[in-house]
Amino acid sequence: MKLIYIRASKSKGYLALGFLDEEKNKYSLTVSEADYRRIGSHLIGDGISDFEFDSYKKSDELYRAKRKALSILSYGDNSEKMLRIKLLRSGFSGEISASVTEEMKNLGYINAERQLQRLVESLVNIHNIGPLKLFPKLIAKGYKKSDIQNAIDELTYSGAIDFSRSAERLIEKKLPEGASEEEKKQLLYKNGYSVC
Repeated sequence: MKLIYIRASKSKGYLALGFLDEEKNKYSLTVSEADYRRIGSHLIGDGISDFEFDSYKKSDELYRAKRKALSILSYGDNSEKMLRIKLLRSGFSGEISASVTEEMKNLGYINAERQLQRLVESLVNIHNIGPLKLFPKLIAKGYKKSDIQNAIDELTYSGAIDFSRSAERLIEKKLPEGASEEEKKQLLYKNGYSVC
């Protein structure tokens, strides 16, 4: 394996490296400047050992995983679990997915508690979803039941959500005036409210 070019990458702090193997196959990898120095600061034309090339490939995978994580997070909130799952589904190794997820959390891109509170507020205040439907929906997104309960308790205590008002809004929005009690009960049950 031979290093055939070194270029500045579009991303600050990264280099684009080109490699050529014995069969004339070309590889282009993006690695951090720190990894480039750590692995050996090779010059154009230098021979690269398999171990060094694997190190460059791992650095490139880490770079691509970070970019993918930022792209995923730019579309909306994700729990740590969901971000890790999405990175795994995108083809990144378990080690890289876990490492990048932890880095995104440490950088403040994942604030699970605040994200969960925003989701609960939206589901209750905008979509008028009751607690029985709320829990499965949020558990499926990767949140723990105890965290969901804590968020509901905190938001209820602060007055940010009120399931009684939400149920009233749901009935006003979905049913015509003069709807029967049975119709109201069916609607509430369907949307996650316990009815007596």
